[in-house]
Amino acid sequence: MFVSFLVATTVLQAVLTLKLIELYIPTTVKLASPVWLYCGYDLEGDDLYSVKWYKNHVEFYRFLPSDNPPGQKYDLVGVYIDLKKSNQTHVYLNQTDLNTEGLYGCEVSTEAPSYRTVQAEKNMKIYVLPRENPTIEGLEPTYDVGDEVNVTCISSPSKPAAWLSWFINGRPVDPNSLMPYRYQRHQEGLQSTMLGLKFIVTFNHLKLGVMSLSCTATVSQEYYSRSGEIVIGGQFRPEAESYVPAETGPTLSTGKQEYKVGEIVEVNCSSPRDKQTSQLAWFVNEKKANHLHVVNYSPIVYKDDTVSSLIGLKFRLSHNHLVAEGLRIKCTASRSAVLDIRSQEIIVGGVQQSSGFHVLANDGKEIKAGRAEITMFQIWILCVVLVR
Repeated sequence: MFVSFLVATTVLQAVLTLKLIELYIPTTVKLASPVWLYCGYDLEGDDLYSVKWYKNHVEFYRFLPSDNPPGQKYDLVGVYIDLKKSNQTHVYLNQTDLNTEGLYGCEVSTEAPSYRTVQAEKNMKIYVLPRENPTIEGLEPTYDVGDEVNVTCISSPSKPAAWLSWFINGRPVDPNSLMPYRYQRHQEGLQSTMLGLKFIVTFNHLKLGVMSLSCTATVSQEYYSRSGEIVIGGQFRPEAESYVPAETGPTLSTGKQEYKVGEIVEVNCSSPRDKQTSQLAWFVNEKKANHLHVVNYSPIVYKDDTVSSLIGLKFRLSHNHLVAEGLRIKCTASRSAVLDIRSQEIIVGGVQQSSGFHVLANDGKEIKAGRAEITMFQIWILCVVLVR
């Protein structure tokens, strides 16, 4: 009888244990917006001792039922707690600023005799949308066929920095025509992005003597990122044929068990199956892989409408690849949510092709006249062409 009772008690204790059901920390929050934080738990019959909240591992709020009042806050930069709205499961931040961003954690503990503790943490990022459309600089008053167009698009300050894209007549430009990205940092911690466009004007750029140049600034916030890694050591042998660092992380696979200097290394990376594709990126010894070595594949579509992104890496192994800890190959899978899209378009046109092109802003106002005058009737004709 004693043995049966002991077994039953052990099983009961295994079933009845403190559980953290949900930790809700919004992934992205707009600057100055209020925020609710939620820590859901099941005491499984135990008494609550405390609920503690942390930002970057520094405590800012605790709830102890035995205290009076039970809720207490501790001053921390960027954390603005409303005690009247906060309790044993929720914390309310009545405002946010750029210092609010960070890693938030909840820790729940029970009273004697169990003294159990569970905890979890998640990141929260603050974003700032651009206030204005991107600007286009560097336009000349007129252009002839054969002239070089050398312009720069500059995004309005934001956080995170905007991703810029150029279009000619509504179509993406040749990547070889783009100048590398640059960033301008502002005192508020915001960033502006710059992207140049350089090309030679041809007759193919003109539609009835009209050409449009447009730049789009897209602000996206990454809300998911996982990595997988393999290591090629001193014997040129991977640690494992495939490696999954977490349940939701990407899977890396290689067809060979060992590599020698001079041989071709081939590795594939696939993201977990999901309703949304992931953006995959390769890193070799913590540096982004050469794009010439990256092999892009179409996503794998399954019968249940889930998809898995797939990317390859192929390069010749050299002595330079082998550092002290071995060659580290990492694949990162990430997903982003678009927060804001803004565009600026400039129309380039002319009454006579040989008289030079006129540069018009997207509101139809002439920036500077070319070698021929533009009348209101001709502007109306230009608008009709653009609408068609």
